[in-house]
Amino acid sequence: MREVRVNSKESAVSPVVGVLLMLVVTIIIAAVVSSFAGGLTGGTTKAPTASLEVHVKAAELQGGTSSGDYVPAFTIKHMGGDVLPTKNLKVTTFFKNQSTSELTQGTLEGEVAVPGRSDWTIGGYIDTKYCAPLFLNDLNRFGYATSSNQYAPGWFGNESAIFRPGDILTTSAMYSEYVTNPSVSTPQVNLGLNNLTGLNCSDLNTGFVATKTIKVQVVDKPSGKTIFDKEVTIE
Repeated sequence: MREVRVNSKESAVSPVVGVLLMLVVTIIIAAVVSSFAGGLTGGTTKAPTASLEVHVKAAELQGGTSSGDYVPAFTIKHMGGDVLPTKNLKVTTFFKNQSTSELTQGTLEGEVAVPGRSDWTIGGYIDTKYCAPLFLNDLNRFGYATSSNQYAPGWFGNESAIFRPGDILTTSAMYSEYVTNPSVSTPQVNLGLNNLTGLNCSDLNTGFVATKTIKVQVVDKPSGKTIFDKEVTIE
């Protein structure tokens, strides 16, 4: 019988190759997992945390004349937390329009210029002047809210309009249509608030009156986080 000899060196090659293949596969899997995890981390935007307080008024008594003017108004106050660049925010409102029985949605994001009207002379808010639906009410930082240009530093959505704790975002209530003997039942027209909500808030037929509710949402666009989402009772 012929004797068959097995080379011990050749028999050892197979286990070594197997170990090397397992090592290569492990390294590849680790690299893929690391790349995927790194991609997730790099694409995540830190969500801001802030406490906001929203007030909506059907006919707020404004100064400016000897008797005052009644104007619909909307304010967002920053009560505390992170500073919020308004260019990163989106404000959405939902209101059941009584005259149409439909849910009216209004949205504000970015810098929006609302022109006055040629027949308005009170406060100089005419058709060659503009104001934002919301602006930071801080004369020391930004000056007056109206502008001959379609942008201004304190306007919602402007690069300079940083919403800090203690700040108040408000509608252009002082830049509104003057009516004779304005009152709760005949308020002036607030074009900024109308633009924000998508309805004529001075038309009582819409049901925009005290005790009704309007849903208000404020979202941080980069992170997608909702900062404020509540049904607000109109005052």
